[in-house]
Amino acid sequence: MYERCLNEAERILASDKDVIVAVKKIWEAVEKQGRKQRFEMPSLPDFTALLEGDFRFEFIPSLDENGEPLGESPREKSEQQEDLESLGFYSGDRVKLKGVELKPEIIGGLIRRKVDVTMDALTRAWHRRPEGDQDAEDQLLDILAKTQKLQRDVKNTFSPERMKDLDLALKQGGKTLSAPRANKGAAKKKTEKKKPQPAAKKSQTKKPASRAPSKRSRRK
Repeated sequence: MYERCLNEAERILASDKDVIVAVKKIWEAVEKQGRKQRFEMPSLPDFTALLEGDFRFEFIPSLDENGEPLGESPREKSEQQEDLESLGFYSGDRVKLKGVELKPEIIGGLIRRKVDVTMDALTRAWHRRPEGDQDAEDQLLDILAKTQKLQRDVKNTFSPERMKDLDLALKQGGKTLSAPRANKGAAKKKTEKKKPQPAAKKSQTKKPASRAPSKRSRRK
């Protein structure tokens, strides 16, 4: 009944850079296409259930700190959530295409984009800040400075080059980014340990040979 709806959800997910996307965000995008193409669209709870039961999607429920399903407060939704969603922040369940592998490069890009979106939202909040409230301005400046530092750290840590190196290292046996340095040190230690071993073997073979002539000389 809702096959066109699920096909559209699959298409939208395949083109989304975030890979793991809020169900509500997908539902809103599919709903727009439903109005344009005139196909029947289920409610958000029914749409969520359809995604969860379809083999093409990997459903990721939102849970609280106790591992229980996280519910939404209607009051929070009406007062705050619309503003957050307009900035790109969606709460609730997530979904991804089951066939898409979460490689380090994809995860790194996802983290970078989330931090960038947060920084953009804070910058907008700064431009809309209330005048005459010095305390609120100081707090916002402090948050902006910390987020800016986080943004720099994330770009450095999750750079495309480092993520490619990590992906390659994982394919070669689960090595980390620091593995090449660690391997060099380990290689040096191994060579240092291996050097005395041949010498020890030679000394062991020489000792019987040196003793043999001494026994003969005594017999004579």
